[in-house]
Amino acid sequence: MKITPIAFALAATLPLAGLTDANAQDTAIDPAERAKIERVLEDYLMENPEIVVKAIRELQRRQTVAQMLPAVQMYRDFLENEEGAPVMGNPNGDVTIVEFFDYRCGFCRRHFPAVMKLVREDGNIRLVPRQYPILDRPGQTPVSFLAAKAALAAHKQGKFEEFHITMMGDSVQLTEDRIYQLAATVGLNVDQLKADMQDKLIEKNVKNSLAIGQDIGFDGTPGYIIGDDIIVGAEGYNRLVEAVSRAREEKAGTAGN
Repeated sequence: MKITPIAFALAATLPLAGLTDANAQDTAIDPAERAKIERVLEDYLMENPEIVVKAIRELQRRQTVAQMLPAVQMYRDFLENEEGAPVMGNPNGDVTIVEFFDYRCGFCRRHFPAVMKLVREDGNIRLVPRQYPILDRPGQTPVSFLAAKAALAAHKQGKFEEFHITMMGDSVQLTEDRIYQLAATVGLNVDQLKADMQDKLIEKNVKNSLAIGQDIGFDGTPGYIIGDDIIVGAEGYNRLVEAVSRAREEKAGTAGN
């Protein structure tokens, strides 16, 4: 016996209806009818197990959003519209993706092509990279923090995007020397870069971004804020597309009210 997804959704609510109030006679379900419904649901789920996976993912997404969105709303304007911050893609795009990343994060690097594919194919996305150097450890050279400062220093020379793409696409283990080697390959004045990296405002910017990401609740990288959707981890191209579509639908719904 087959049922449509809509019928399945309606049927799934019936057993719950009888459990919400044990004393409500008008919602009670005959045991035989309940068993019949449960068999139908079991058969449907056995034939379509991907529905269970999809439901679990959606539940996890909603839990993540519920937990992190209040802090996102508090910082949203700064994260999306900080004056002078690097912006990639379409600066006038209708959807903004805020990405928290660490240049030493392997997941960030492997996921970066999916991010750029979406930005380039869509053509109407603002990508705001946010430095989130969380992989440094006490007693070690703070390479992630140095890389973050170097990227913002590169922005002062008008080469943030070239430097960012090169850093994210590099397969060599990142070291302080490697940062400067890559800077030279994109035409940056390395001496000027090093001098600008000592700018207290650049250091404060990185520390602010780090503090905000931690306050929101990103305990790893990458992390993405897209409208009212939040992606924790490298969940792939399709998940990014889904979040962008949801953001546009939310925006259209708000405009229509």
